[in-house]
Amino acid sequence: NESFAGAVERLGAEAWLRRQGSPQAWQRYRQGDERRRGFLALNLRYRERLAELYASAQDEAAKRAAKQALFAAMRADYERLKREEWGGFAGYDAWYARANNASLAVLGAYHELTPQFERLHARLGGDWARFYAEVRRLAALPAPQRRL
Repeated sequence: NESFAGAVERLGAEAWLRRQGSPQAWQRYRQGDERRRGFLALNLRYRERLAELYASAQDEAAKRAAKQALFAAMRADYERLKREEWGGFAGYDAWYARANNASLAVLGAYHELTPQFERLHARLGGDWARFYAEVRRLAALPAPQRRL
């Protein structure tokens, strides 16, 4: 799945940079990765809040108003993150200008399990062969039994 692919991409890039990259390339990568992690954390947090809202007993009008307030708060949190932690980096501005339920759902589906794959890789001592073997073993299990 996409979470697995994202974990492999990130872990592989880091391994390559540690062996082959310049200190400047490593610094640029880490800076971009920190922004990516902040972007994902912010959006997954608001995705969870929206799920709680939709599961609530509020009527539809109240839910619509609360949804608008949540998206406004998410955009404000992004602006704060951009200003206070990212030195004004505006690379996600277009995404936030169009953000909606669907875009949050896609992010969740693609990235929700990435940290678990990264932890599995670390737990296996960074051994790629063991990591791939364990992922293959997990993939063969029925979905309810798959646990990282």
